[in-house]
Amino acid sequence: MPETCPTHDACEGGPAAGELQLKAALLDQVSEAALAWELGGTCRIVYFGPGAERLHGIPAGDAVGRSRHDLLSAGFPAPLAEIEGALEREGRWAGELRHTARDGRQILIESRMRLVEGGEGLERRRVVLETGRDITVRWRAEDGLREGEARFRNMADHAPVMIWITEPDGTCTYANRRWLDFTGQTESDVLGLGWLDAVHPEDRPAAEEALLGASARRGTYRMDFRVRRADGAYRWCIDSASPRLGPRGEFLGYIGSIIDITDRKHAELLLQESEERLRRAVMAAPFPMMIHAEDGQIINVNRAWLELSGYTREQIPTIDAWTERAYGPRKDAARAAIEAVYDREGRAIEEEFTITTASGAPRTWVFSGALLGEDAAGRRLVISAAHDITERERIADALRESEARFRELADAMPQIVWTADPEGRIDYCSRQWCERTGAAVSEALGEGWVDFVHPDDLERCLAEWRRAVVTGEPYESEFRFGGVAGREHRWCLCRAVPVRGPEGHIARWYGTATDIHDQKCAEARLKEADQRKDEFLAMLAHELRNPLGPIRNAVEILRRVAGQQPSLARACGVLDRQVSHMARLVDDLLDVSRVARGRIQLCKERCDLARLLQETAEDYRSTLEASGLSLELALPAEPVWVSGDPTRLSQAISNVLHNANKFTDAGGRVTVTLSATSERSAAIRVRDTGIGMEPAMLGRMFEPFSQADRSLDRSRGGLGLGLSLVKGVVELHGGTVSAESAGTGRGTEIVLRLPLSRGPEPSLERAAPPSGVDSRSLRVLIIEDNQDAAETLQALLAMDGHRVEVALSGRAGVEAARSFRPDVILCDIGLPGGMDGYAVARALKGSAGLSPSLMIALTGYGQEDDRRRVLEAGFDLHVVKPLDPTSLPMLLARSRSGGAVAGGISGRPGP
Repeated sequence: MPETCPTHDACEGGPAAGELQLKAALLDQVSEAALAWELGGTCRIVYFGPGAERLHGIPAGDAVGRSRHDLLSAGFPAPLAEIEGALEREGRWAGELRHTARDGRQILIESRMRLVEGGEGLERRRVVLETGRDITVRWRAEDGLREGEARFRNMADHAPVMIWITEPDGTCTYANRRWLDFTGQTESDVLGLGWLDAVHPEDRPAAEEALLGASARRGTYRMDFRVRRADGAYRWCIDSASPRLGPRGEFLGYIGSIIDITDRKHAELLLQESEERLRRAVMAAPFPMMIHAEDGQIINVNRAWLELSGYTREQIPTIDAWTERAYGPRKDAARAAIEAVYDREGRAIEEEFTITTASGAPRTWVFSGALLGEDAAGRRLVISAAHDITERERIADALRESEARFRELADAMPQIVWTADPEGRIDYCSRQWCERTGAAVSEALGEGWVDFVHPDDLERCLAEWRRAVVTGEPYESEFRFGGVAGREHRWCLCRAVPVRGPEGHIARWYGTATDIHDQKCAEARLKEADQRKDEFLAMLAHELRNPLGPIRNAVEILRRVAGQQPSLARACGVLDRQVSHMARLVDDLLDVSRVARGRIQLCKERCDLARLLQETAEDYRSTLEASGLSLELALPAEPVWVSGDPTRLSQAISNVLHNANKFTDAGGRVTVTLSATSERSAAIRVRDTGIGMEPAMLGRMFEPFSQADRSLDRSRGGLGLGLSLVKGVVELHGGTVSAESAGTGRGTEIVLRLPLSRGPEPSLERAAPPSGVDSRSLRVLIIEDNQDAAETLQALLAMDGHRVEVALSGRAGVEAARSFRPDVILCDIGLPGGMDGYAVARALKGSAGLSPSLMIALTGYGQEDDRRRVLEAGFDLHVVKPLDPTSLPMLLARSRSGGAVAGGISGRPGP
């Protein structure tokens, strides 16, 4: 309850003021700051003692009479209303207040307030006597301690081991996150002795007793016990701790760690079991074994030792007796070797000795010995094992003789002969090494040989050798090999095979290095010649195709204007057939060259061979009938699925039909059949009733340039490339080609066999070509330096109602495109004036508003690389000259989406 005092103004003196000032002065003497203020109203300060002046840095004259709350800028952890309520109810309040001193410092004050009441009636006054003690230093120290503990806990939570802390009585106050995650306990579960709930019930009492006992002794603590993991499994752990001491050395409890040692525990148990098994197995070993003590007594010797040496157990009771009988004049050396085992502190020794058996026969034994431990009497024991290598030594002598003969043979060979160990390190080189490199054999050993490999070949050569060493596969590599300074690097073919031991492990590598420098130089010359040949064929094809274009265009123009003139129509037909024949010859020549070098890329898909064969044969039916031949088809009703390139397969079938047409006289018959064989393959048979062939011709009819017609008139024509191309295409599909004939005048049958495709039938048919052709008038720009080709193509397009302009160079074409704004551009690739067709495409594609709807490359270059470059430059289509005029409407109707159109022309590289 509030204290009472007389009703006098505290600022004016009087009994109440005097009593209040006396109490405050007494408090100032005990180092507490004292002040007094009226409760209620403005909380006016009526007294401000010397301690308060020092604490807050405010003189009493500036404080008395002012509002206590405004002057001291107090920060109340508890609401002000709560403090005043406590004073009203209980007459006192105690707690901590934060103040801002006059110099701006933040201080924490331990404050106590007491309500003092005095006077009566209207003169009744209530004054709060407030004392405070500066605890800022302690507050900051506690904050630092809290921060330090927070940092410790953060570090402990991220530690790789379980960490815990206890009070002096052994109760747990903290366990880190790893303990909680490991056991599945919560923070509250761990506190006190709750952590013991995670210990195995059989280990729990001992663990509790050990920890509490250590706490009582204030000593270190260590124990192994099992802990239940969160998944219910028990794991062996080692728990260890050291005392925590305060600043004055007082015991504060423990900080400890727990580590999972389950694997180590299991290893220890396994080791114990292993040692016991070893002791039992030693005596049953099939080779000689003995256990003896450091005083010379033989503890035990197994049956193999006795049987191989011929001595009885009674004859060799001690080491001295054994060495005396078995070693003869070398007994002292044998005893020294045995004594050395004891001196080496457990390190094993191995020695080779010749012993004399009981029968007097010499035998070579290899002895090994190691410390085994101590017996019950404390004597150190040694276990000795022996291996009889008498036979091995005999074989080694024979091997050395064989090795000498091998080296003599190797030195006589023209190649460098070498050997390597299982890790690939060279350990022998024949004399040829010195003659080829001018270096000593020692410089090749190990990995010294790599210094003589050409720098450009070194990485590849080493990678191939190391891969062979790792995989055990035979090694073969070609690289350039040099010698001492000034010697030429020469190509060599290096081969090696592993020689394996009885268990299949590589025991040695045997290799040779053959000089193939002259051969490689010849190959390089052949490759260069082959490249020049390819370039010549490409240029030849280009130059042959260029004049065919305007000829074919002119033929089409003549055909359109021929009208009812039969003789002119026949002449057009002759020209068209001969142009087609010429184009086919050029294509066959290039295709055979590409097939021979494996440069044809197949675009395989799962296709119905029956449907493909029917479509191809029907397309060729008109050609056969024009030659006076009939065509018969015998195809299965169900699909015959193969994995192949439909375009290339159709080309191969067409070539076979073309061959039958060429070598069958009018009135003859061509029969095409398809069947599936029992060997999981499909057989296409094309049989004609033509001139047949001799057996000698059957063996070479699929070779390039092979001719069945060798008459002077060459009425059958051709280059002899068609069937060679058929063979190459079918073999690229994994198939075979063969031919049969009963002889001259009895026809020929050609059989194409292709592997059947496995797996489910395709659910979707290939997209059909558009049914019609866009007939609207287009703006077409022709960029072609061959004026005849450009003008005839312009005339054809104009006949179809299109607006056409011609440019004779690349730069003129780009300028024309800017002014003419074409819908379609037909552009040659080989253009004069420093801007070829590729540059034209890139210029137009990179200019806003100039790119046409369709850009077609019309060129005499038709190889795979040419097609790729055309599409990369920005063309939509690649068309090889001479262009078939009948395909023009379909080309112009093609959208820019890149899909196929009628006629089978597509935007990707074709056949």
